[in-house]
Amino acid sequence: MAIRISARARRLLASGVAIAALSIGLVSVGGTANAATAEQTSAPAQSCSYDIGTRTLVCVDAGEDLNEAVLEEAHLRVVEPAGAEGAVAAATFAAAGVQATFIQSQLYDDANYGGSFFQITNSSACNGSTTWNFGPLGNVGWSGRVSSFKSFSGCSTKLWQGTNYSGASYGYAVNAASLGSMNDQANSVSMR
Repeated sequence: MAIRISARARRLLASGVAIAALSIGLVSVGGTANAATAEQTSAPAQSCSYDIGTRTLVCVDAGEDLNEAVLEEAHLRVVEPAGAEGAVAAATFAAAGVQATFIQSQLYDDANYGGSFFQITNSSACNGSTTWNFGPLGNVGWSGRVSSFKSFSGCSTKLWQGTNYSGASYGYAVNAASLGSMNDQANSVSMR
């Protein structure tokens, strides 16, 4: 299975900040998306976006526009609901080779939705019955980092301590400003 990694992500790989390898398989309705084992270096000054459908990872340094980088590098227009990090009003767009993707969840380094964030996008909103899974979070530098989260596009989010959607958990919830005993414990995530 081919994996698309953006030019910016390749530059980050070269500087030793991103991922040595990334592989995702996806099966919906109780299925999973598993990232293959990879070396990682925590990059707290970066925010990243991963699109489940295209298996594209894009990361930017603090202060850069993540969703603009996703458009530029992955040709995905992130439809940003109100309240999403860096939100811009969703607009109708028509550009050759650009498809829409929806933010399902944003995971934050700090409590109260602060610090760097990791967002998960997909080509559709949630419907309450289809479950989308992503993990292990360590393969994208987010193992044991999540301190709060927000859900969008009709989704609710569940964090798991285990890398394979097992063990202690928090959620399903739409938003969580703090995670109690699950603070900095998440290693995989589910959205529905």
